[in-house]
Amino acid sequence: MNFKHHYRPGDIVSVRFNGVMRHYGVVTYGGRILSNNGERGGVISQTLAEFANGRRVRHHPGNEASDYLAHARTQRKLGHDYHLTGSNCIHFVRHARGKRPTTTQYARAGLMALSDLLSSRRR
Repeated sequence: MNFKHHYRPGDIVSVRFNGVMRHYGVVTYGGRILSNNGERGGVISQTLAEFANGRRVRHHPGNEASDYLAHARTQRKLGHDYHLTGSNCIHFVRHARGKRPTTTQYARAGLMALSDLLSSRRR
């Protein structure tokens, strides 16, 4: 983990999981990380250490003008449910920055859902 960075509210942080994928979260004014976590069922608040869970944290800084808005947008989502195709961690951080989900995100989620469907039929 790298605690040497000074994270500002509204900054996005991420950690690697399952080898090549990344999990994203947004830094809040209290120094906590809000993220949409599929394993925990939705948008949760964690300490940086809990979010990192022993993994290296990558920093994706925002711009100072959007810090307050990003923080406010994420706080409103606290407790909302997780959904792979419509409300995952990437959607969450894009929403925090005032952006819409991309077509690529929808396509990737659709392929993953189809893959899960096909693999469950083989069992």
